[in-house]
Amino acid sequence: MSGALNRSSARNRARVAAMAADHPVPRLELSSLVDVAFLLLTFFLLTSTLAPKEADLEFDFTLPVIGSPIKNEFIPEITRVAIDADGIVWCDEVALDADVNRRDLPNLLARLMEVKQANAISRKGNSNIVSIKAADEVSGQRLIDVMNCLAQAGIEEVELEDFLD
Repeated sequence: MSGALNRSSARNRARVAAMAADHPVPRLELSSLVDVAFLLLTFFLLTSTLAPKEADLEFDFTLPVIGSPIKNEFIPEITRVAIDADGIVWCDEVALDADVNRRDLPNLLARLMEVKQANAISRKGNSNIVSIKAADEVSGQRLIDVMNCLAQAGIEEVELEDFLD
């Protein structure tokens, strides 16, 4: 029986060898693929832009000459006044006047006078900017009280934040 198996496997091997002779082994031609890859690489290299390095940016590292005036840019400092839904007045995230029935806001006025005086000393008279943000539930009278306090302090530049038309 084993002889019959050896003969049939030999016939199968011969049949496979004959079929292989008729059909060549499949091959993948890579020369055109390499050409396309280099064309794409060249295209992307020529069309892309490189981000400038920090060393390539232009900086002016000249030191001022002794005795020459130094230019200082004025960057305005903004004092933020907020009125929450309960009517409490906040200045730079510090609660100042919590009594809603008191309309003169003495703590806010004192704080604004301090800010104005410090600004006059450090910034040589440049204007103060105050930004007011009020919750939607705040009464109009409380907002007017804050505006009156700003007028008493002599602050003329006021910004209103998050107010709807």
